[in-house]
Order: sequence, then structure tokens, then C-alpha cells
Amino acid sequence: MLELNNISFRYNSSTPLLINNFSFKAEKGDIIAVRGDSGTGKTTLLNIICSVIPKVFTGDLTGSILHDNVDISKLSLPEIAPRISLLMQHPDNQLFFPTVEQELAFAPENLKVPAKDIIIRIDDVLFRLNIENLKYKETTSLSFGQKKLITLSSIITLSPNVYLLDEPFAGLSQEYINLISNEIKTQSNNGKIIFVAGHTDDILQLANKTIEMGMLNEKH
Repeated sequence: MLELNNISFRYNSSTPLLINNFSFKAEKGDIIAVRGDSGTGKTTLLNIICSVIPKVFTGDLTGSILHDNVDISKLSLPEIAPRISLLMQHPDNQLFFPTVEQELAFAPENLKVPAKDIIIRIDDVLFRLNIENLKYKETTSLSFGQKKLITLSSIITLSPNVYLLDEPFAGLSQEYINLISNEIKTQSNNGKIIFVAGHTDDILQLANKTIEMGMLNEKH
């Protein structure tokens, strides 16, 4: 379970509240559409949920976030990542290793997952996303869409409890959108919580809950 309790946020005292006294509860298997136009705070909300705000980017944040009754503000980012992981809008900001295989192995290696299990995780996600041919490719040689699939795959091999997907369909072909949509449903069926941020109605078809960002700065 993930609980957001009375979250309020602004970037500094001279800017208006982006989020005002917002509470929300997500249960295992929930797919939550985080919907809103550009500038309404979709990325900000995801960054708050995974503690990138305030641990990396500062601002005026109040309220608490609990994952399985643990206050995540008490945890470091490396401790949070196996619980709650973020897929960024721009994949180049999330690719760090020369090859796809190294990229996908990094997170589970850090968690000391046995080598044979890491291989199984990598091969399994590449198969489900139909990108087995990319396993030994250099990450710099990939197309934008392929990079998106690989960054998503790197989170899946980590296997967090909560996925935060920031504009996962932006700039992708319908084929890749379908692959990611099917994977979101698979992860939901496995009990994962998935937040899907976007500005179109497409994400509503996947979701069983919705957060309308334009309403989060209203007074309560």
C-alpha cells in the first residue's frame, strides 16, 4: 500500500502551490492515471512520491508518504528505489552503461540478486517486450523508442513495488505503446502499483484510479 497524506508543495515561497493538501491511497494492483496538461505538476508529483523531491530537488514540501507503513522520508534514495522506482520522460537521462545487458543487470546486481536469477530477469523482460535482439546492443545506438523500452526494462529487473511512469508513451509508435501497455497490465496483475503520467485520455483506458493534476492546487 502507498499512502500520500496531506501533501502540499511549492518550489519556493514566491510561487503558488502546485499541490495543496492532497491525500491519496493506492493498493496493490492499482493503475493510477496521473493526468494533466504540461506545467500542471505531473512530474513534480512523481518526484515527490519517490523522494527525488526534496532529496535532490528542493522546495517547500509538507505532508508524509508511507509505503507499507514505512515513512519514506526516513530512507535514502538507494533504499527507496527497490520500493518505488521512477521512469523519466527522457530515456537518455536514465541510461548509464555501454550495453543493454549491463544496463539491465545493474540494479539487481546492487541488490545482490544471484547471477543466474539476474539472467532470468533480463531474458524474461526482453522476451515480454519483444526486444530480445537488443540484449547485446550499445545503448547509444538505440532509437528513442528502444531507449524507452530499455529504461522501462531496467526498472522491471529491479522489481520495485511501485512504478512511476512519466509520459511512458510520448514519442512512441503504436507497436511500442501496445507493448508497454501490456507490460503495465502484467505488473498490475502481479500486485504492483503503477502510476502512469500523461496529458492524453489514452492512459485512462489502463487505469482504475485517476489523479487530475489541475485539481490538486485547489483549496480544500
